[in-house]
Amino acid sequence: MIALPISERRRLLSAAREMSEAARRVILAKAQNGFRVRTKPDSSFVTDADLAAEKSFRAEISRRYPDHGILGEELPAVNPDSPYQWILDPIDGTLSFTRGIPLYGSILGLFHEGLPVVGVIDHPALKERFSAGAGLGAWRNQDKLRLKKNGRSPEEEIVATGDRGHFKKMGREAEYDRLLLRHPQVRSYADCFGHTLAFSGAIGAMVDYGIRVWDLAASQVLIEEAGGRYLGLERQGDGASAFHGIILGRPEVVEWLEGLFAPAEAAA
Repeated sequence: MIALPISERRRLLSAAREMSEAARRVILAKAQNGFRVRTKPDSSFVTDADLAAEKSFRAEISRRYPDHGILGEELPAVNPDSPYQWILDPIDGTLSFTRGIPLYGSILGLFHEGLPVVGVIDHPALKERFSAGAGLGAWRNQDKLRLKKNGRSPEEEIVATGDRGHFKKMGREAEYDRLLLRHPQVRSYADCFGHTLAFSGAIGAMVDYGIRVWDLAASQVLIEEAGGRYLGLERQGDGASAFHGIILGRPEVVEWLEGLFAPAEAAA
């Protein structure tokens, strides 16, 4: 149970939205004016825009909340023992960003004593911001989100996934292949764009494997406040280097998918 008063949660949500707006401006300026691309040791990409956006987030968090912790994808952790932890991915979908595909986003989540309090996923190029606070609801820009019954069965829903290679990182490519055989409407909407499609109800669920803590930092509070379900199926490894497997979306679709993706030890 969240220990923070609702008034504080509102203030924190407002601050998170403002910080995401500032990072959006940084990212769009880099997209317009040019940026350098480098390859990291894990073969993923990082750009000047990633670093500039993360520095923007960190500067704002440190100015507003100097005692809070910060865990980001690109730079070292700050105040790791604080009960307040801001977790962020400055650009989720850097590959898309480098190719001019507008489906990338920035992710910002706040946890208090390990529980998700605030989540924001911002799509700068699409001018769409998804935000939520525990007990406060979820929004797409200014419109409140609420998943409603649509009359479709789970088998009729679109199910989104990340890339097959991410499932392979966790040894779950067989489950991925089984989903393709079982379900006729699987589409790859990688990165946080697939998550935001689930928040809005455009798809039934997102199955995402081989992701790290900053990739999912905002998603639980967003989907739950929108009336959906978040299922953390699996974690391999420890700390920030761990890989995660999650499903989020409409409760009935998540339940249907759980049977396909439950870890072998859980199904035994």
